[in-house]
Amino acid sequence: MIEVKAGKTVYICQCGRTKNPPYCDGSHQGTENTALEYTAVENKQLYICGCEKSGDIPFCDGSHSN
Repeated sequence: MIEVKAGKTVYICQCGRTKNPPYCDGSHQGTENTALEYTAVENKQLYICGCEKSGDIPFCDGSHSN
């Protein structure tokens, strides 16, 4: 879970190489991967998938419970 603030942008790792999960640290450089750029429209909590079973990667949709 991460907190995002309205109007702020976060970059979420999509390659699994980051040393600061779930945030991108640029470790994907030299690969075909890119970070997910997410700009919050409101203050909220985002749940980031850690099991890779979500149908809404990188966000958790509860699939890990099934």
